[in-house]
Amino acid sequence: MNSLLPPNATRFERALEAGGARIVDVASPPDLDDPMTCPVELLPWLAWGLSVDTWDADWSEQDKRVAVATSIALHRHKGTRLSVETILGRFDQLARLVEWHEAQPRRPAHTFDVILPMVTGDGVAAGGRRATAAFAESIIREVGRVKPLREHMRLVQQIAAAGAIGLQAVLRAISYTRADALLTVDTSPDWAAYLQTEDGEPIEDGATGTFLDTRP
Repeated sequence: MNSLLPPNATRFERALEAGGARIVDVASPPDLDDPMTCPVELLPWLAWGLSVDTWDADWSEQDKRVAVATSIALHRHKGTRLSVETILGRFDQLARLVEWHEAQPRRPAHTFDVILPMVTGDGVAAGGRRATAAFAESIIREVGRVKPLREHMRLVQQIAAAGAIGLQAVLRAISYTRADALLTVDTSPDWAAYLQTEDGEPIEDGATGTFLDTRP
């Protein structure tokens, strides 16, 4: 082996070089970098190499492969509406995003709702996993990872009455965790008067759906 080390290299440095040179002799599957053909037991390592933000061992094999395959594309549009809708589609096809200017009546600027129907279009109760607190928390956590930093979110678990008689919604105050949480504090004039969490989320009154105001 032709060494690239200088003449005064230590024995330890030469041993590292010799050991590293043998890596090319280690056999590896030819499809190791393909998310759709990679051995399932090696998918977590491929996910780490492609910076998949979230990994759940309980996902189905297909869900794991899709998460790895779409990681690069998701990073390209992270922080946009499309990134939020992509995450919602991964959780539930009925979940939808409503931005502040689309709501009736309009919501405060820089807010959006994630609507999670508890009753399907044919009137069937959407129970099971969708109705669990763990499912709701997972949506909050994953949307918080990809949403625009200045946007404030709330999850609405929606129950539409039969015959369109009325609409009930359970509003949940949202907090989320990010490694760069200090960067998410919104100091714009629109939000300066509201009590906020350490993550910059305005604190919402669960009974009235209004934000807690610091002004008398």
